[in-house]
Amino acid sequence: MARQKDENREKAKQLFLDSDGLMKNTEIAEALGIDSAKVRKWKCVDKWNDALENKPKKRGGQKGNKNAKGHGAPVRNKNAETHGAYSKVYFDELSEDEKALIESVTLDTGENTLRELQSLIAKEKDLEKRIKELNTDTTGNLYTDKVVEMRTPGKEGEDADPYGAYNEDGKDAPQGPALSVAMETTIKSSAFERAMKLEDQLNKVHGRIIKLLDTIKSYELEQRRITLEEKRYALMKQKISGEYDVDPDTGEIDDSYTEDSEDGEV
Repeated sequence: MARQKDENREKAKQLFLDSDGLMKNTEIAEALGIDSAKVRKWKCVDKWNDALENKPKKRGGQKGNKNAKGHGAPVRNKNAETHGAYSKVYFDELSEDEKALIESVTLDTGENTLRELQSLIAKEKDLEKRIKELNTDTTGNLYTDKVVEMRTPGKEGEDADPYGAYNEDGKDAPQGPALSVAMETTIKSSAFERAMKLEDQLNKVHGRIIKLLDTIKSYELEQRRITLEEKRYALMKQKISGEYDVDPDTGEIDDSYTEDSEDGEV
């Protein structure tokens, strides 16, 4: 009677093939709970390496292939950009004025909040101007908000697809037929509708201004509190030492706090 075939024999082979030959004999033996010498024998007798070479390949690009090399969109392209709200901004692409503005930013809270307040007020005035122009518009004309095009492949022999691939140098590499406009949808709005949208944005800007003014007020109160605490600290030091700094002009005790007073402390 023939000896029954070990069921782990096929399992071991399948593990080897599924790993694309990367699993070692010891790893397969450990996974199945058998001796590695047995796995080594099966691998030789059943010719696992030959089976691996004849293994059917999966559809699509294989691991390590370079099919896409030299193709695709160039670095920093904006092919998929729509309104630009989520576009990445690179410092070296900014204008000199924009770079100078960014480099002028400081960590001074008072200066930064004042600059932000000025920007918001300028935005508020711009929105008010636009709303006024729309409210005084008596022509009844509609304003174009968006134009949506649906494109389909054109006929053979026409110009190449303007949305084709790019070569490695970042230049256009046209391929396939041209895209022709099959349908165009234009979305328009009246002066009143536009004014309402601007009014909504104006209310948001106005709310930000009020919130920022509250922040500035809180900052000023905090600065006053810190100044008062510093004066109390300086006066307390003078009381402890018994030496008072007197202002020669007013004859009053000088309770102003300076960093030099810290250096002279024993």
